[in-house]
This record gives sequence, C-alpha cells and structure tokens, in this order.
Amino acid sequence: MDKRILENLRVRKALVEGYFDLLKKYQNDKISISMIAEQAGVSRMAYYRNFDSKNDIIQYFLEMVFEEIKSQLSSECRFWSREYGYVFLKVMKKYRKQFLLLDEAGFIGMVQTMFNDANIELAGDVPFNAVERYQLYFASGATLNGTMEWFRNDCRESLDEFYRVMLDFLGSNISE
Repeated sequence: MDKRILENLRVRKALVEGYFDLLKKYQNDKISISMIAEQAGVSRMAYYRNFDSKNDIIQYFLEMVFEEIKSQLSSECRFWSREYGYVFLKVMKKYRKQFLLLDEAGFIGMVQTMFNDANIELAGDVPFNAVERYQLYFASGATLNGTMEWFRNDCRESLDEFYRVMLDFLGSNISE
C-alpha cells in the first residue's frame, strides 16, 4: 500500500483514539480541535485534512466498526443470521468503552442511525416500500439497546450467554 495512504490511516486512527481519550475526561462540547490534534500527536492541519468536525470522527469510527464486522462475515452470511449476530456482538464488545463514551456524550442516536444503515446494506434486496423493512429497524433497535445495557452492566454475562438471550428474544427472525 502507498506510504501516503498508510500515513493517512495512521493519522485518522490517532485522531479517533485521541478524541476518545479526551472524551473520557471532558464533555464533548469542551473538547476543541486543538486538543484532539495535540492528544493525537498531529497538527491541526492534519486534523482538517482528515475531518471537518468531531462528528466526522465519530462517523469514521462507526464506519470502521461496521467494516470490521463485515470483514469477519462469510460471503454466504445473510442479514440477521446466527453468524451475523455473533460477529456483531464480538466486534461491538471489543469497542465497548468507546460505545459507552458515545452513549454518555449523547451520540447514541448517531450510533443507531449507523446500525440501521448497516443492517439495510447487509439485508440487501428488501424493497424500500416492503413492510418487512420494518423488521430491520426492530432488530437493529432491540439489538443496540440490549447490547448497550449489557455494556452498562459490565458484560456480566459471557458473550455466549448474552447471545443466547438475544436469540431467544429475536427468535423467529433469526435464520441459520
């Protein structure tokens, strides 16, 4: 891969990590672009070459999480299959602290929108006006809300235990 692309990815990752490090200590509205750049060890210019706003950092983080989920799915995986649900939970748990910070900062709506969009993309050919499309939103909302509550409770149950609860709840909508 081109050195410039690798450097750009490194800078983006550093800015995301810097933002989340600051979000542990400060409210979002108290975090400046200068603070993020300094925390990331990059210049303000590097920040502005990559992002226009703090929301862009969050959006980029969410896109990275979704890409990680997709990269771990087999090519035969269908939306809301057992494989999808398990991979979703495994990757989400990896970023538990970041999702809790986003929730505390009031960005859970942004997270939900990303999950809705991701689920629509993975579902594929569901016609936009099909009533079945609502199932995507039910599954997305229930899964994110349940997952966030599991995170708030320090993932007391194992991933496998929580996954079984999720499967029991969503039951008939889960495919093999």
